[in-house]
Amino acid sequence: MIKEKECSRQKEQVSGLLERNSNKTRDRKSRLLSICKKGVISLFAASLLMTMTVMPSVEAAGFELSITGKKMLAQTKTLSTTSIAQALTKQEANLVSLQQKDTSLSQQTSAIYYENKEAEARLRTRLKQHQADKIATLNQDVTSTKKRYEPLFTLYSSLTKELALARKIKNKELTAAVKAQVDTTKVAVILAKEDIRRKQDKLSAAKKTRDEAVKKVKNSLAQQDPVKVQIKSTKSNMSAAKKRFTAEMKNFNVIVKKKEGAEVLASLTKLATIAGEIVAQKESIINLEMKVKQIIAGAGKQLI
Repeated sequence: MIKEKECSRQKEQVSGLLERNSNKTRDRKSRLLSICKKGVISLFAASLLMTMTVMPSVEAAGFELSITGKKMLAQTKTLSTTSIAQALTKQEANLVSLQQKDTSLSQQTSAIYYENKEAEARLRTRLKQHQADKIATLNQDVTSTKKRYEPLFTLYSSLTKELALARKIKNKELTAAVKAQVDTTKVAVILAKEDIRRKQDKLSAAKKTRDEAVKKVKNSLAQQDPVKVQIKSTKSNMSAAKKRFTAEMKNFNVIVKKKEGAEVLASLTKLATIAGEIVAQKESIINLEMKVKQIIAGAGKQLI
């Protein structure tokens, strides 16, 4: 009896030990999972922070003066004559207006560019699929027609061999009988070949029509090429103007600290002039992209 109680007590101790170990294992797993989740969240947050930090520098553009530049400009106006102060205000407003226009034009340029890319991609997909179903049907018709006449062609080939053999053994009756069959079958073979040829001609004509239509559209699309060359050239000029603007902005930030009205006005006027050039170039790019759009649309209308 004592041994049974002792054995039961030992079992309970072992069971309790196993349960505690199991709980500890679950706790360790839970803590490890929590650490991993926190690590992933921290990594995501760091990645997001880096993205938020990098993106503004990539997107930062335009003609806006720095906070310090605006402050120094305001002080320069206060220290300048009325006429110069008014001129500075006018050029500053002009620069703000050009900044707003530049932003709007950038959005328009991006929108029409991707519209053109998508429109051309859709059209080229249509070119690949043009008359595909019709040609596939005609091709299948030729294939099935050839297959249908295969037994006839096999029979004719067999009969001609028999005729040759009959003539070789100089059996007149057999030769006459086989020749009659050959002649009858030959007529059917001629008609069969004409049927196949007509269907092959129909298939060839459909392919030719398809190829001519596709070529015509591709030739029309090729009219974009010189326009795209113009776009590339304008973008190059605009890039050069942006570099001049950046250089002048650095010059402005140095000059404005002196608060000499005339010098600040000269630099601000130059900034506005360059900004105007950039805006004009962006407008030119939009007009050129509109030409590309018209070319793609016109080419698409030719594909019937």
